[in-house]
Amino acid sequence: MNNSEGVIKKFEELTYFDNLALLYVCRETPPHTLALVFLEGDPKITGSMLGVLDPKRREYIHSLMSQNKDIDPILREKARDGICLIAENLISRNLISKEGRFYFGKENSKNF
Repeated sequence: MNNSEGVIKKFEELTYFDNLALLYVCRETPPHTLALVFLEGDPKITGSMLGVLDPKRREYIHSLMSQNKDIDPILREKARDGICLIAENLISRNLISKEGRFYFGKENSKNF
C-alpha cells in the first residue's frame, strides 16, 4: 500500500468505518473468518458488522459461531488480523477512503 496513513493496525480501528465500508469488509471476508472474529471481537464493531449482513448470511455465520465457540484463541486472533488485511486491501483498491480518522465506503463501488 502506498499510503501508510490508511493502514489498519488493529481490529479496533474498524470502529471508525461507516456501514458501507463495513459491508465491503464483510463481503470480502470468508464466513468462517467472520464467525471467529465475532466470537471475540469488540461487541460494538461486531454488532455493526452483523447489522450490515443480509439475514441468510447472518444466520449462517451464527451457526458457524456456535460450531467454533471452543476454538483456540490464537485462531481467533489470526482471524482479527486477517480482517485487518482485508480492510487494507479494500483501501488500496480505492473502495474505501480515509478522511481524518474515519473510513468511508465509496458509493459508486457498491457492485464491486
